[in-house]
Amino acid sequence: MRIISGQFRGKKLVAASEDITRPTSDRAKEGLFNVLESYLYKTEKKWQDLEFADVFAGSGAIGIEACSRGAKKAVFFENNKQALRFLMQNIKSVGLKNIEIQQNALYPPQRQKAVDIYFSDAPYQQGLTEKALNVFYQNGWIDENTIIILETDVKEELILLSDFITERRLSYGRNQFYIVKKK
Repeated sequence: MRIISGQFRGKKLVAASEDITRPTSDRAKEGLFNVLESYLYKTEKKWQDLEFADVFAGSGAIGIEACSRGAKKAVFFENNKQALRFLMQNIKSVGLKNIEIQQNALYPPQRQKAVDIYFSDAPYQQGLTEKALNVFYQNGWIDENTIIILETDVKEELILLSDFITERRLSYGRNQFYIVKKK
């Protein structure tokens, strides 16, 4: 697992065993960030202006990738102690400073301003993707301008509240990404 682009390009990251986390493959991560680059181009936004939430962060590879590309800030949510240890190691190895770490994705603190990109890779088949999305929305992390990316297993059915709509779905092997917007 490595950083694909930006300031930390080529940097290898470490992750907990696969029974604790499922690192997103480099191929899937590259496809996801190509889609994000397209969204940013269409909306005339730049990475330097964006705040990124990496929910159920695991190794932090997605949030670190966003920071490598220039994201202004990343907030990582991870409560598994072993995964958190690897997340901290990865953050330290690239020298990230513009970060915040929270330890419970189901109880995020209240926020005054929504993040620009919300990424969630919850444990599969447990209904946590939808539950976290709703809690983050209620606590001010998400608004109609937030780009929402939900990673699930390709066999998992995503059931969103009527407040959200799926704009696009991408599949890369076992990984499936839903690009979602707040109505």
